[in-house]
Amino acid sequence: MQPPTNEQQNPYEQQGFTAVPQAYPPTAPEQPYYPPQQPEIPVQPQVGAGMPPPYVAPGQQQPAYQNMPYPQDEYAQDAYMPQEPPPFQSTQRPYRAPRQRNYNRLNLMLGLIVSALLLVLGVIAVSQLMNRPQARTAMVTNGTLGSNYTGDALLVRNEVMFTQEGISQIDYVATEGSQVRRGEKVCTVYTSGFSNKEWTTLNNYRTQIKEYQKTLLAETNIETDGQLKRLNSAVLTRAQETQNMVQSQAGNLINQETLLREDIQERSYYLKQKYADDQKLNRLYDDEKTQLQRIETWTKPFAAGDTGIVSFYTDGFERVLNNNTYESFSPTEVRAMYRGDLPASAALGRNEVAVYRIVRQGSYTVLMLCDDAEWTPTIGASYELLLESFDNTRVSATVESITRAEGELLVRLTIYGDVSPVLYIRSCHVQLSESIYSLTVPANALTNDEGQIGVVVVQPDGNYFLPVDVISQDAKEAHIVPLLNNILSEGSTVLVF
Repeated sequence: MQPPTNEQQNPYEQQGFTAVPQAYPPTAPEQPYYPPQQPEIPVQPQVGAGMPPPYVAPGQQQPAYQNMPYPQDEYAQDAYMPQEPPPFQSTQRPYRAPRQRNYNRLNLMLGLIVSALLLVLGVIAVSQLMNRPQARTAMVTNGTLGSNYTGDALLVRNEVMFTQEGISQIDYVATEGSQVRRGEKVCTVYTSGFSNKEWTTLNNYRTQIKEYQKTLLAETNIETDGQLKRLNSAVLTRAQETQNMVQSQAGNLINQETLLREDIQERSYYLKQKYADDQKLNRLYDDEKTQLQRIETWTKPFAAGDTGIVSFYTDGFERVLNNNTYESFSPTEVRAMYRGDLPASAALGRNEVAVYRIVRQGSYTVLMLCDDAEWTPTIGASYELLLESFDNTRVSATVESITRAEGELLVRLTIYGDVSPVLYIRSCHVQLSESIYSLTVPANALTNDEGQIGVVVVQPDGNYFLPVDVISQDAKEAHIVPLLNNILSEGSTVLVF
């Protein structure tokens, strides 16, 4: 079988295709074409596209399909002839099944888009919150304006010191720092010449009396003496109470000792009356009385000279630093006393000893050497004074007078109130604050209404403009004083603009 030829050089006719008849298409209506039945022809093995069948040597039997006539039908020819692609691309597109939608990927994309939108909205919300303008209302608070001045100071109390010459011993009766009344016993002073031997002699006599009373009581049936039993029981009970008070460290021990002493004296007086006929006991009582009279010759009781706080601690300045003398000291003298130099007029006598002092309540004075010598305080003005000590004390002080000399400024300040916090302070460092009490509002709460500066106060029945005096103002807040009372106070609400 010969391969087809293209003798006419028809460009649309290629090898492997059958020539189109010239009479095609027919002029008559085309009838349906039914190809004739063809016998089954085994498929010739192909070595390759457009290649001839495999070679068979001479003398070998040819395959059956080579002896069969080559079908002339163009459809059958297509089955045996190698196919080659057309010289141009067909305009007909092959059928493709529709692509199925991937819903998982779609959901993922939608989720990412929604998350991005939420993130953007969150960033916008945070930005708006951070850049949000101040609230439309604000709360009024208390404020303080002023300057601080520091310096060294001496404290002057309204006190009197009591002294005694030739003291050998002091028995304290009043409690340190307690309030005493005029005439109340404070202490007992024993003058020179008195020694502890006198007390030893007195105690020996009292010990002999006690031992001899025990001998007499041993010879007496105490059970029949109800009065003595009661007195003994009272002394033992009071002694037990005193012991418990010492162990617990609670209660007034001085008062308890006084009660115990009274019970012992009452029992001693009863025993003295019970054995009044005993000569030995009477002789011992006489020896005790004589020794007491001897001791009283060296004894001097002290009573409070005035009502106030009693203290047995002195520093030597009480005589010169008091309400009668402090105005006469210059800044230089005050500086010397601050360093601890005692004036000559404050010195005690050779044998003079300070016994106690009485501090009157009501007020005290501070002599302040201000570090800022150029400052001019206002006489009669009130300042806040901080006394720097173990327990910092804040009080209100009033300027009484000032003295400027030798490069230093001495400010005399008066403090009205309890003197107990400064009972043991003589010198310290102080801070003086020039304070002006005001109300504080945000700076943008101030508004101008027809030339008058004020704030708009929020009330339950409406908002009202209140004129104020502006004491101080910065970019954030303003210190104001309302011109009308009882309207604006701490905790009030004002509008901001």
